[in-house]
Amino acid sequence: MRIWICLLVALLLSSCFVSSSLLFTEADIQDSGNLLLNPGFAPYSLSGEEALRGWNIHVEPPCKDFDKIKIDPTLSLEGDTALKISASDRDIILISDPFKVRRYGGYYSRVMINSDSSRPVQIDMQMITFREDGKITNRFKAKTRLSEGWNRLAVSAGFLRPKVSWGRLSIHIPPFEEGSVWLDDAGCWEVHGFKID
Repeated sequence: MRIWICLLVALLLSSCFVSSSLLFTEADIQDSGNLLLNPGFAPYSLSGEEALRGWNIHVEPPCKDFDKIKIDPTLSLEGDTALKISASDRDIILISDPFKVRRYGGYYSRVMINSDSSRPVQIDMQMITFREDGKITNRFKAKTRLSEGWNRLAVSAGFLRPKVSWGRLSIHIPPFEEGSVWLDDAGCWEVHGFKID
């Protein structure tokens, strides 16, 4: 009898420390609007600074005349263009413009990625949420090593911390030696609303 009581107490205590996990899918986005501006990496202008509206590009270490990122009209999954990143010795981070989020919302984010490299790198994506003052409240991460064809990199997010106001997607492509990587059909959708007690 004493063993059963100990097992029951252990089970109850352990359940208090197990965090809930969310798993949203493509099916959940059917009735939701995409929160990202320019999810297909479409060209908005011939001017370099304005061409990729909706996204900020950071190259590390910084390089003034970095020419390895282009809008490519020859290969796309959705629409007429994709973003092509050619092999380089630098880290490339794409960060979306901010979009509004709610504390009690559930979110599904994704980007589609293709590569012709024989040694594809691991690509990371984060959905980052933050308060009105810029303080980060949550980070939801996913990563993938690319296989042949278009690959989906997706993350589910929810249970956001208090005072959250904004979100961004961040995509990190580390240095790679040969070939190219294409990004297309990105998005973030509010797919669920949690009930408030």
